[in-house]
Amino acid sequence: MNNLAIVKLGGSVITHKESSPPTVNKDNLYRIARELGSHDGELIVVLGGGAHGHQAAHKHGFGKSSTTREILLEGVSPIRHSMTVLSLEIEQVLNGEGVQAVVLPPFTMATLQNRKIADFPTEMIQRSLDSGLVALTHGDVCFDNILGASILSGDTIAVYLAKEMKAKALYIGTDVDGVLEDDPRINPNTKHIEVLDTSTWDAIVAKTGPSSATDVTGGMKKKLDEISILAGLGIDIAIFNLGVSNRLSSLLSGTSTLCTRIQI
Repeated sequence: MNNLAIVKLGGSVITHKESSPPTVNKDNLYRIARELGSHDGELIVVLGGGAHGHQAAHKHGFGKSSTTREILLEGVSPIRHSMTVLSLEIEQVLNGEGVQAVVLPPFTMATLQNRKIADFPTEMIQRSLDSGLVALTHGDVCFDNILGASILSGDTIAVYLAKEMKAKALYIGTDVDGVLEDDPRINPNTKHIEVLDTSTWDAIVAKTGPSSATDVTGGMKKKLDEISILAGLGIDIAIFNLGVSNRLSSLLSGTSTLCTRIQI
């Protein structure tokens, strides 16, 4: 890989997560596109589902163990449509800002086994990078060998690709400044964690919890659980506030910025 960076764009920043019907946050998207354009090297952008993904998934019972196979499969088409709309809107913004991106839907590549990745070939992603394109993928609904269908989150995808494609960096954009000791919406004085390493991992993870918005993919705790599989690989990992200007471009350029560095 030639300086491969993977950037996860949190759904709460790129969409208006509580809006119904779902809408994208174009003000944020145009700024984010310009910041992505500052990266010198290969780039994979992974979209969170935000309003588009989570509302449709919640409506069709994803995230509930009691939902039948038939109902889950009925949800495939509307979830796919919603995520296709989101990804194409973002592709259009990126291309308009000079970031030549191509959408690669996980639905067409990945197979799950009881909500976990069973098979996810990366040849098309690699070929896109080799062709000088930015690979744009996203959280999605995929066929599941056990359940019929299940959700493959953007966080899971970002971590999987970071490992499989030997990325140099993984930057996960959220709507908070990184990992915090408590929910800032409940406790505005909560402490920000600058570095999360093996000595503090268990204690901090135990304090994290799910997103306060409608979210079928687990929130911050799930993010950290996913990231733990990258231990020992030497990947530069940070969780940061994508909603604040220049945080992303600073990470991509190696400049110091407010975030939580993950050193495991």
